[in-house]
Amino acid sequence: MFGDVLLAGNSRVLSMPNEDMTRPFFYWFPFGFGELKKGHLVLWNPHNYAGAAYFGGFGPALLYPPNWLHMVLPTAFAINVGIALHLFLAGVWVYFWTLHRRLHPAACILAGLIFMFCGAHFLQIYRGHLHCLTTLTWAPLIFLAIDGVLQTFSLTWILLGMAAVAMQILAGHVQYIFYTAIIAGIYALAGWLKSGGRLREAAALASIYAGGASLSAVQLFTGLQAASESHRTGISYGVASSFAFPPENLLTLILPGFFGDMVNTPYWGRWTLTEMSLFIGTAPFLLSVCGLVHGEKAVKRFSLTMALIVMILAVGDYTPLFKILYDHVPGFQNFRGTTKFTVLAALFIVMLVAVGFDHLLKTQRAPRWLAATALVAGGMVIAAGALLVRDCNAGGGDLWTPALTRMRFLDDAYRDFVLTRGPASMRACVNAGRSLWIGGGTLLLLGLLLIAARKSPRFVYAIGIIGVVEVMVYARYTRPTFDPAPLVNRGAVLRRLLAESGAGESRIASQDPYSYVAMGAGALDLWGADPTVLGRYARFIALTQGWPLDAILVTSGLRTLSPLLGMLRLRYVLRIDREQVTLQPTHLKELPRALLVPHWRVLPTPENVLDALRDPTFDPERAVLLESDPGLVPAESDERGQVSVRDVSTEVIEISADVPQPSILVITDNYSASWQATPLGGSDGRTYRVMPANSLLRAIPLTAGHHHLRLEYRPTALAVGTWVTILSLVAYAAVGGLQVRRVLRDTVRDRRSP
Repeated sequence: MFGDVLLAGNSRVLSMPNEDMTRPFFYWFPFGFGELKKGHLVLWNPHNYAGAAYFGGFGPALLYPPNWLHMVLPTAFAINVGIALHLFLAGVWVYFWTLHRRLHPAACILAGLIFMFCGAHFLQIYRGHLHCLTTLTWAPLIFLAIDGVLQTFSLTWILLGMAAVAMQILAGHVQYIFYTAIIAGIYALAGWLKSGGRLREAAALASIYAGGASLSAVQLFTGLQAASESHRTGISYGVASSFAFPPENLLTLILPGFFGDMVNTPYWGRWTLTEMSLFIGTAPFLLSVCGLVHGEKAVKRFSLTMALIVMILAVGDYTPLFKILYDHVPGFQNFRGTTKFTVLAALFIVMLVAVGFDHLLKTQRAPRWLAATALVAGGMVIAAGALLVRDCNAGGGDLWTPALTRMRFLDDAYRDFVLTRGPASMRACVNAGRSLWIGGGTLLLLGLLLIAARKSPRFVYAIGIIGVVEVMVYARYTRPTFDPAPLVNRGAVLRRLLAESGAGESRIASQDPYSYVAMGAGALDLWGADPTVLGRYARFIALTQGWPLDAILVTSGLRTLSPLLGMLRLRYVLRIDREQVTLQPTHLKELPRALLVPHWRVLPTPENVLDALRDPTFDPERAVLLESDPGLVPAESDERGQVSVRDVSTEVIEISADVPQPSILVITDNYSASWQATPLGGSDGRTYRVMPANSLLRAIPLTAGHHHLRLEYRPTALAVGTWVTILSLVAYAAVGGLQVRRVLRDTVRDRRSP
């Protein structure tokens, strides 16, 4: 699957170009791990969104051990190795999880391979959702630990579960951490009630997440503090309900290309195929049906129930349940894209696949009804494909167009697709028919193999092999790569252009998908693709662009050059046309990095400040809008002093100022409550307070005199989390060491006993 990018010296990177891999990740890793290699944990990212939390944003995953490959390997190769490693580990954990259910080893291998290459999991590579892959890898290990605790109540399982939870938190995708915790909680509760509901097991199950959170507290606590200032703290229902799994995409379970394949036929269904595909293969689907009928009751019922629960959550607001969860369950208001539950649903589906294959392997006699079902279904699906292709060739008037325009349950997107894109619609129609042919043909082949397996059990293995071939062929077919050289070259060109222009500390405004080129050039950008954008910044940008103030910044970039953007030192708009990089001047009135302003107004709420910014006469050089009393006595004079700023690191600034009268020192970078100011030698001030200025900038009230201070981004949660993690690691190592010693002692004793 990955030999061309791992073994042949190929420098190409796994992922589609201009997706997430070419935006944050390819630039995040050299920046963050380059600094970590020097011993510096980057807390603040000055390069995007006028500054934002970096380590606390979870995504860079600086303390996630597998990511430390980036400190020893080139970025492109480290990304590819990381993807292959996590895909393999996910398969291994599924293997052990299913093996714990005492299923046939071949069935467990099949389950692991199907999960590795199934659509919901593998297509994350297409979009470059690297932290989705790394976070999901640990979900089956968490479920395995829960099973182990309920079945044997061994300390080993508790420790294993803690490690898996900690690794998932450190891996960095907050939404998958949250969703996995929900499903793990339901899974543990159901298993606990089934096992008798004893208090001891309940405490052990709770300790898995409590211990995992403690081990990763340095990341978790810092991230939660950063999230409290994020623009995603409570999003609107319309945004939260978007990107739900559309029910019609259940067809992708066995027909992965019915709505397009993103290679030869563009996806024409709802949202994006990379997160709307459930493909597990026709043979595995047939095996899951066999598992539902013939599997052990406890296993099949439990797996089916969990798969149904997770899929109900995945379809989001297509059911009334989502509104209840949004209104009453903390956390659901902070995320969009409930379709992400489908990967967790796939875990329970592949468990049913393993149960069905286990039955065929152990009985060595395929059921007649299963063979007949495959043959009949195959014939019907092929006939449906033939009818659809015939209809397409005749213009689509009998089946295709009526289905997509008249059925009320279908979305307007389908109607628009038919009405406005006639030729493309007909090509999609033919592709859907051919997809039915492939699925039907596979079902016919499987029916024949099941008949043959009644005479020779060896044919059962052929069914498993076909299942693996199905998902692997589709995975390889939809596995793109890109050349990273242009990304590096764009950064080099931008660095040269900025040096020639004398931009200094001025900022640029980029457009997606080029919002991280500035980071590669060591420059400063007003845009990005980071979900943990500061809420104050998001509302300010929405104000300048005429968007609703609660809008999530998911558009392709700034469209309006509002004069207010001069407060953020915006000087150029970055334009990239293939490999041509240009800087277009904005001609805005640009503020300096730091300035002393002798006049200010105090407004009672942040909303009042935003309203005041709409006033076209507002001049940020003459007055500052504050949200609380700075504790200074204003002077009438307009006299200003001198101020100088020196960056010590990404999150530490040293400031010197000579102030002739009480003034507000304004730093034209993003404000966060975690920025703290402390006096240095020779300063006339004893204490300093950092306040929001003009809604989003940093302000420090200064009395008359000389000031020498240090401004540092220092989240209080970082210090607390660090100590919790250190103490937890010590306790974990001590308990783990004692447990290993006890297991070894018991093993030696068992070997010596007659």
